[in-house]
Amino acid sequence: LNSVVIRGDGEKIEIEEGCTLNKNSTVHVALNGTKIKKNCMIGTNSVIHACVIKSNVLVGNNCVIMDNSEIGSYSIIQDNCLVAPRKKIPPFSIVAGTPGKIVKTINKQEFLKYKNHLEKSSINNLVAKDINFSNFNHKNIKAKNFYIAPDLFSTANLILEDNSSIWFAVRIIGLQKEGKVVLGEGSNIQDNSTINTKWKNIIIGKRVTIGHNVSILGPIKIEDDAVIGIGSIIEQGTIVKKNAFVGANSYVKKNTIIPEDTIYTGSPASFFRAVKKQEKNYFSIGQKVYENLAIEYSY
Repeated sequence: LNSVVIRGDGEKIEIEEGCTLNKNSTVHVALNGTKIKKNCMIGTNSVIHACVIKSNVLVGNNCVIMDNSEIGSYSIIQDNCLVAPRKKIPPFSIVAGTPGKIVKTINKQEFLKYKNHLEKSSINNLVAKDINFSNFNHKNIKAKNFYIAPDLFSTANLILEDNSSIWFAVRIIGLQKEGKVVLGEGSNIQDNSTINTKWKNIIIGKRVTIGHNVSILGPIKIEDDAVIGIGSIIEQGTIVKKNAFVGANSYVKKNTIIPEDTIYTGSPASFFRAVKKQEKNYFSIGQKVYENLAIEYSY
């Protein structure tokens, strides 16, 4: 169940020589391509999303590098960091926090010393392992134009509506088939996400986007046209109202109610501001891309 996902459907991904992608990392393109230059290391559970990573960059565990950002050579992105969209990080920087900020500048010798230490401590992560496919029986799904990736691991009851999709390396857990996940019309669960029903129901409405590497604990309810940002953690009892948005790499504590048309971000997540009209339009475009992909990939 430890999978690296590299998805270039719609745009191009370039990964140059000497790079290492550790388990459960995801590289995707969104509406723009992604470039990872020479000798980069991407940590466990990290997402590289429609951006440019220059040569000799170390990205820690549980990081998210967002759209149109650029990471300069010989930089270090520390664990649990979020690099915001369009952020330009100069070479020889150490970046930390959510959103990520430069906390120190380093020289080449300091970088190489840190990289050598990291490579020694991560040697076990570089050993390839067999992938176990779950052989999920999609014939039990009655929806039209849906897509379920062939490596889905699921022990829960799944109900999919038309044009919905579950992408690569997703894990859905429900002990002895207790616990139900309903995925509404046109909604998607993206790569390397994990859903644990905790033997309860997880209700996902229409046109909802669950981003890459998201973790969800049931029971929860996500209403129509909501977006759960990349790398977020959503705890049990959460209700995400219509058109609400959870920012990337956010931690939503249990029993949180996120009001309609609001953005919640941070760890723990709290109110940031109202969703703007242009943001709604942008989220809608992204959701439509996945709906079209579901039709294109459908059985």
